[in-house]
Formats: sequence, structure tokens, C-alpha cells
Amino acid sequence: MKFRFARAALVCAAVTTVAIVPAPVVSAETNTVTVTVTEGTNFAVTASPKDGSIVMDLQGQLFTLPRGGGTATRLGDGFLDPFWPVFSPDGSQIALQSFADGMFHIRTITPDGRSVRQLTDGEYDDTYPAWSPDGTRIAFTSDRGGSADIWTVDVRTRELNRVTTAATQETQPTWAPDGRSIAYVQGTTVESVDLGTSAVRTLVPADRGFVSAPSWSPDGKRISFVRNNSLQVFESGAVRQVGSYRDVFPFPARWLSPTELVYSANGRIAVTDVVANTSRTVPFSATFTLKRDQYRHKSYDFDTRRPQPVRGIDGPALSPDGRSVVFKALNDIWLLPIGASPKRLTSDGFFEADPTWSRDGKQIAYASDKAGTEDLYVLDVASGKERRVTTLPGAETAPVFSPDGRQLAFQDQLGQTSSVDLASAAVRRVLGPLNAPGKPSWSPDGKFLALTVSDAERNRILLADAATGVTRTVDPAPFGSVSTRGSDGPEWSPDGKLLAFSMNSTIHVLPVDPTGTPTGPARQITTEASDSPTWSGDAKTILYLHNGHLRTTTLEGRSGAVPNGLTFTQDKPDTRLVIHAGRLWDGRHAEPRTNVDIIVVGNRIQRVEPHRPDRDRRGWQFVDASKLTVTPGLVDMHMHQQMRSKFTGDRQGRLLLSYGITTTRSTGDPAYRAVEERESLAAGTRVGPRYFMTGEMLEGSRVGWEFARPVRDERQLELELSRVRGLGYDLIKTYERFRVDWQAQVTGRAHGLGIGTTSHYLSPAVANGVDMKEHLSGPTKWGFGFSRESSAGGVYEDVIQLAARGKMPFSTTMFSASSLLADDPGIVDDPRIKALYTTQEQQALLAKLRCAQGTGPCGFLDGSPEQARRNVETIKRLLDAGGTVLAGTDAPLDSTAVSLHLNLRAMTKYGLTPFTALQSATLLPARQLGVERDLGSVEAGKLADLVVTGGDPARDITGLADVRMVVKNGRVSTIDSLTGPFRS
Repeated sequence: MKFRFARAALVCAAVTTVAIVPAPVVSAETNTVTVTVTEGTNFAVTASPKDGSIVMDLQGQLFTLPRGGGTATRLGDGFLDPFWPVFSPDGSQIALQSFADGMFHIRTITPDGRSVRQLTDGEYDDTYPAWSPDGTRIAFTSDRGGSADIWTVDVRTRELNRVTTAATQETQPTWAPDGRSIAYVQGTTVESVDLGTSAVRTLVPADRGFVSAPSWSPDGKRISFVRNNSLQVFESGAVRQVGSYRDVFPFPARWLSPTELVYSANGRIAVTDVVANTSRTVPFSATFTLKRDQYRHKSYDFDTRRPQPVRGIDGPALSPDGRSVVFKALNDIWLLPIGASPKRLTSDGFFEADPTWSRDGKQIAYASDKAGTEDLYVLDVASGKERRVTTLPGAETAPVFSPDGRQLAFQDQLGQTSSVDLASAAVRRVLGPLNAPGKPSWSPDGKFLALTVSDAERNRILLADAATGVTRTVDPAPFGSVSTRGSDGPEWSPDGKLLAFSMNSTIHVLPVDPTGTPTGPARQITTEASDSPTWSGDAKTILYLHNGHLRTTTLEGRSGAVPNGLTFTQDKPDTRLVIHAGRLWDGRHAEPRTNVDIIVVGNRIQRVEPHRPDRDRRGWQFVDASKLTVTPGLVDMHMHQQMRSKFTGDRQGRLLLSYGITTTRSTGDPAYRAVEERESLAAGTRVGPRYFMTGEMLEGSRVGWEFARPVRDERQLELELSRVRGLGYDLIKTYERFRVDWQAQVTGRAHGLGIGTTSHYLSPAVANGVDMKEHLSGPTKWGFGFSRESSAGGVYEDVIQLAARGKMPFSTTMFSASSLLADDPGIVDDPRIKALYTTQEQQALLAKLRCAQGTGPCGFLDGSPEQARRNVETIKRLLDAGGTVLAGTDAPLDSTAVSLHLNLRAMTKYGLTPFTALQSATLLPARQLGVERDLGSVEAGKLADLVVTGGDPARDITGLADVRMVVKNGRVSTIDSLTGPFRS
């Protein structure tokens, strides 16, 4: 590994323009595919009182068809993102909830689709519209009052009125035929509120199972609803099931008459007479037009020895005198005197993170797992001597010196914030567990800590009394969020007058009093993509990151470049290796080859040939795998590798390799930590798989995950795309509340850069060119998905055909596969688990085992054998239709490394061949990543990423986990060498 430095200088310039991503650099050819479906998954229907014509919201698109069925006609454009349609009483309008502008709002559309009118707006979600009987008002659910309540909007004036004010959640209203009351769902019951007196009564009492979608009959004698996947009717004080469908979708049945309902169930449109209890179906066919780009994938040169500039600068901190920067890069802590060359402060192969200065500039604190777990260390800058200051059994990260230098505030793997006295080593908890809080910052008087927390679907600023732990929360701006809960602030200025943070991906400063209470609005001081602010000691300069470059700014917006001159060279070993394989499953053929030699020179496979016992061994390393099996290295196509990397440290990469995983693909991670990881792995300074990275998931204005980035407007979207290009993303992931039109725009820009996009959505994503869908069944903005399996009926042909014909692969992420731990309980005692799982991870895996065995409670993400069987049935249907499914895990939300093997085992246990399962984790991921020329199979000329196992996985997939040796990029690792540093 070689490092090179260029002489650095400080360059100043005024910041006056927004960084704009240039036009696409790679041309993309768009293919148009049409797909006609006759079944639907999770769609709602409504019928016109004029002519009985039916409107449905199928796969994120409105369609209309005659009352007797037939060919459906599309309504509106592809970006309306409609849901829950309902005709007005006179049939002249259709009300719906639309996510077109990034929030759920009530809109109306004419039955011909030509006119759309928005009735509600603002930073609120307005959902589940229901017309008043006279057609003058629409009831809906809104959180604009602080909780989910029933509101009404006047269709003519747009005047709003709040109907319910209880602290409980009231949703899914339906208007009584006389217009005097509104019924709605409250928990497991249906209640009704009198609009004159506000009196509330229970209409449908609680019973087993959730209730949804109440709908009054026109004569007021009955109310229908959905419970336990069946359509039920409440009348005369009793509840009875109507219709024979086992998979009724959770949307309102619409009354065609006082006794007849139209609704969606079992993939069809159904009509049921509730008196005769007879049902019929209304046939339909709906055609989707898909735009599928053909583009040249990003080029990867895995062999170049050309020095490459370091862009993975993580957690930079400006010294109090403003003359030096400390940061993490290439798996080490570096000190950069501004205007000179950086020097390494650590060089031990372990995982370091979060360097920070003392207020006098004489010490640097950081976290490292060099003693086995992440602990805090303090380094004296002048002498180079350091000392370990925490020895707790868990992980301590994010250290910050108190102003007097006597304490370090820090955080742990549980999200707790504590402080350690540097003289006595006494630890005191300040804040209990929080959901992935940001790094803390001390007030100048040492009385308060400020940090970013997840609150009310925003990244808000928490102010905590350091002595008492009493907290309060303030907004960085009305409805605003700090960009991420990592290193994006808030950072308290040394004079106590300002909090600096990244918001909307630019640096802002918020004026505050000594307690942190805002005294005015936040002010933007940069206009380019800006992250990780830290102050100089005089409170006049802020250091920040811009797309992999260090920069400074004054409070007046004068910016300066801080070149670091750091480069790295890819690791390329001088390996000369011969592996004698008793069996070789090469990734392309179902049957293994036997008794072959795999010759590796450098980082590539030179050739594969019949075994030669007389081969000259001089100058070669020989591996006798004559009684073993060699396979291509495995790929986990869905990981959040940086989610807990600061707590798992050096263990994580070693663990993945020890289970044969030589490549991972990120589906959302803190951008700078992800780039630092990719560069460290490429340079050979960290042990672990190849890493195809992305940064934070692009999300709407409401955000939950710490590795999601809220995007509020088109201007910010340009900044996000500039970061994508500047940091060289391998993928862009858009998340649940990202606008559909923006998703289409991002996809086109990504393809111009040669990289793919992915999301949780099948449609309309597949129509707009999005490359891949994550999860067979993942979370969405609706709380369910149009491709989600129901507990009764699974997915229907719309999902299968759109995915297969649109050539949109799914990742597996079968949490249900943890049920297979019952088949192999010894996994929890595997030496790799004992050495490379943290204590917390071991406890979580043991809990999963107990759930699988029925001896302990099951967690929210744990699944059953029946769920696993249904998951694999969906996979089989996708594959039979010509679709593609790729093995992924969602680790560390599922058990890292182990879960990939359980996913593959579930596939074969419930009906797929070992060959199909193996290809889903080898050749097919390489193809999707655009690197099939280099990875995915064992062939001459390909990179030497190999797994040596004790079993025969081509016949019994369980043998794949019996890893004896792994080769990544031509370098050989044994289980002992991987676990060695952590076995004690």
C-alpha cells in the first residue's frame, strides 16, 4: 500500500453559485415495454353513481373501465401517485389522496382525467378522503393538528374544519348518509362522531384482528368494513362476513345500492349482494407502458495501480487555532497541517473513528477497537503518547471534549449518551437510549449538550442538561431537519452564540442563547453540498466537507479550499497460487467439475485446468482442497454496511469474509463513511469484501432512518446529485417518501453516470426506469405495498408480470428465513460467531434461535416457516415468469453474514434448486452490478474471489456455510487468520 501527498495550499473564493451536476456523460437508449395484466395486488375501487363505471388505483396509476368490466383506460399522468379514490355523489369528480408534491394531499380529478384540483396543502399528510352526502365537503384524516384526526375540507372554498380532537388515532372516515355524523376507525373499533354535538359512540366493537375501511350503506342500515382479510357487515347490532373471498384488500367497499357492494379481493374486482350473499367478479385488463433504459454501466478498473485521490474523508475536525485538520481516511486517523502534507496518527489495521480536538488543541480523542471493542483513546499531539480512557464491555464512540478538558461525552451501541471523567475514569450516563442520535456537542460553559435526534419524523435538535439529563427539543427551522444524524451537527460555536449544522445539504448557523434556545431563524452560509461542520476556536471559521473535499467558510460566506493531497493505490498482491479443488462449482453450470486446478496470478484467475499432480511447485503457494469444494465468492446484494460499523469495527469485514461473502452492495449508508470504507477495502488497509456503495437514501421531507437524507426541493436535489457524482456512488437508492417525478429524474441522471437506481417500489418505479426493487415485501409510505404479500393471498399477476416483463430484479431479504435456525441451532456456537459477533449481536442471534424453536418470544422482524414458504413461492413465480431474484439480507437489521446463508437455505428448502439459489448470490448479482466480466464465476481472466467449503453446496446448500478458506482479490484468508485478532 502506497500513499502519496501533494503540497497543499489554502485557496479562498466567494461562494455565489449552486453546484449543478453536468449533463449526463453516458447516453442511454430507452426501450418501451407494454405489459397487460388481468389481476391486481392491493388496489382500491370506486364506482360512478352516474353510469356505474369503475375507477381503480392499480399499481400507482388510475384506470377506468365500464361497469361490466373490460379494457381499462388510464386516467391522469404517471406522477399523480394516487390512492383511495372515491366518486362524488353526483359522479362529476373523483376525490383521492395524492403524493405528487411529496406530502399526501387531497385532490380531485374529473372522470376523464383532464382536470386535477388540489384541495389541501402544507407540511401535513391528508389521507383517506370521503365525500359528504351533498357533495360539498370531503372528510379526511390529517396529522395537521399533531395527531391523526378527522378533518373536513369545503370543496368550493378549501376551508378546513377539525372534527375530532382526541389523543387517539382516528382514521379512514366514512360519512353517514344523513350527513349528521362521520364514522371512522379507532384502533380495533369503528366509532362515530356526531357533527352537531361532538358525541362519540362505538359502532363496531373490538374483536380479534384489526379493522379497516368502514363504509356506510346508502340507507344507513349497514356499515361494511374489512377485518382478518374478509369483508364484514355490521347491521342490527351484529357482525357477519359477506362474500367468499379470503383475501379482501383493506380498502372501502363502495355501495352500488343499499344491498350491493363493489370492492377488490383475491386480485379481482368483486361485487357482492350482502342480502343474498352472492358474489361475482368484474373482469378487467389494464396495460402499463414501461420505459426501461439500456445504458453503459460504470466502468471499474480493478487492476490499475494509478494513484487515486482520497475522497473518503470521515469526521474531519478543525483545530482550535484553525491551522490543522484531523480526520479519518484509509482506516487511519490523519493530521493535516493546512498548507502541508497529512501524516498518519494511527497505523495498526484496527478500526478508528470520530477524531476530535480538546479546546486547547493539545489533545485528540478518538475511538478504536484495538483492544477488542471500540474504546476511547486520548492522544497527546506534541509527544505522540496516548492512553485508553474507557474499558467498558460495549462500544464507545463519538467522543467530544468538555470545554474544560476534564470529560469526554460519548455514545454507545445502545444510542446512550454518557460522559467519562478523564482523571478518575468514572462514567456517568447523561441520556438513555435514543434512535441513532447524532454526535453530541458541548455548550461553551459545559452545562448543555446539543445533538440531533429523530423526533416527529424529523431530524431535530435535542438540548440536554449535562448534569440532570433534562431535555427539550428545538427545530433547526420550521418543518426542517438536520441533514443526517451523524456528523452534520449541531456544533456549538466556541462563543456560544451559534449552532452550526447541515440542513438541506448546506451549512446553516442558528443564533441561540446560552441554553441553546434559538433567538432567531437559521441562516444559510454555503450554497454547495456541505456536510460535517466544525468550528475554529475564534468562532469565525467553519470547516466542512464538499463532495470529498475539505473546505472552510466564514460566517459571511467566504469559502476556501483545504487540499489534503492524499492518494491511495489499489491493493494488488503478487500471489502465485494453485488450488487443487476436488469439486468446482463455477457459477455457470449446475454440475460441479471435479479434480481441477485453479491457477491464480496476482489478483486474477489465470486458468482452470485438470489437476496435474506433477506440477512444479517452486515459487507457488499450493492449497490442497482435493476433498473440498470451491465456489465463486458470494454477494450480499442488500446491506447497510455502515449502519453499525462504528460499533462492530474491524469485526464486520472479517465476519463477512469468514462466511464466504466477498462482495457487498450498500442500499443506504452515511456517504462519507461508505466512501472511506470502499477506499480502505480497495487499498487493502481494511479487511473485508469488495464494496459497492451508495450514500444516504434520498427521502422526502419526513425522515426516519439515520442513513436517509431529506430532500425538500429541486434546488437541493441538484446538490444531492452533485454529491453522487463527486463521491462516485455505485448506486442511488430513493426511499419511501421520495416524489415519483423526482425518482424518474434521478433515474435518468443516474443512468447518465452509468449507475443504477433502486427503491422499495415496483410501480410506478418500473415504468420510470428504476433498475431494481428491494425486498420481496418492504415498508412503503402507505404502510403496505402494491407488491406486498398479504397473509392470505400473496401477490398477484400484476406484480409478477411487471417485474418479469420489466426486467426489474427483486432482492430477497427474507427475515422469515431466520426460522431455519431451528434446523441448525449450532450456528449460534460457531467459532466465527463467538469471535466476530459483538455480545449484543450474539444475544440477538440467540433470541432468533429461541423464536425459531418456539422456546422464546419472537421479535418484530422474526418470521415463521409458513412465511418463509410463502416468500419462496413468490420467488418461484417470479422466476417462472422470467424474472430475476437476487440474494440480499438487509443486514445488520438481520443477522450479518448468517442471514445470507439462511436466505439461500430457505430457497432450497421450499422448492428451488441449489443451482438457482447459488446463482442468486454469485453470477446474477455480478451481472446486475455491471461487473460480470470480473466477478460472479470461476473462469480464466476473472478476479480471484473464491470460497473453499467443506460441503457440496451444488447438492446441499447447507455445506456452503462450512467455509474453510476464502480468497478475495487473490489474497488467501483462513478462518483462523480472520478470527484471530478477536478470539480472546
